[in-house]
Amino acid sequence: MEKVKKIKRSKDKTLTEQVYEQLEKKIIFCEIEPGSILTEKKICEMLGAGRTPVREALLLLSKRFLVNISKAGIMIPQMNASLQLQLLEARRPILKTCVECAIMRLTQTDKDSIQDLLDKADNLSDKEVFAWLEKRQEVLGKASKNYFIFESLRNSQGLSRRFFYYYATKENHEAVKNFHKNILKSVLKQDKVNALLNADKIINYIENIVKKYTI
Repeated sequence: MEKVKKIKRSKDKTLTEQVYEQLEKKIIFCEIEPGSILTEKKICEMLGAGRTPVREALLLLSKRFLVNISKAGIMIPQMNASLQLQLLEARRPILKTCVECAIMRLTQTDKDSIQDLLDKADNLSDKEVFAWLEKRQEVLGKASKNYFIFESLRNSQGLSRRFFYYYATKENHEAVKNFHKNILKSVLKQDKVNALLNADKIINYIENIVKKYTI
């Protein structure tokens, strides 16, 4: 068995942040099978981390619906199309409010961050697209200058990304990325009409994909 490299302290990130990021990626990219039940000890061994950062990271992941913590252990949620539709129903008004607030409160720093994202949007692998989408969420959320919008979007993204990564085709990935690019371009121009139109388009598009897997 390959020896797991122990997570070490970093100048940039706490041990908890490092554990969170590694575990989140393993869940989103289905390196840990949906429906799996793990123990804290198993996760510690998997990541080469101590119990305290693992426990703290699991609490964050639980808040973001990526794990369920119970007496039975740490459960990785099954793929659930009905739950995804509920998430999308909530994401639509939050995303649209985020866009409106960002346009209203846009600063030069926000504009520079958005332009940097647009410059880096092309020729990405599937996993790089997901990293780009995560950064897009962060940039747009911060541009809204509303903590609750930022946290609401962040808390709903992981479960949606996992479902999308599992079922979507390369064509789907490219289409969603282009919708996000159009939102960013519209926010940059402070064009509320087109920004909101593209926010609706992206939710509609993802909803149609999810509905194929509803029972």
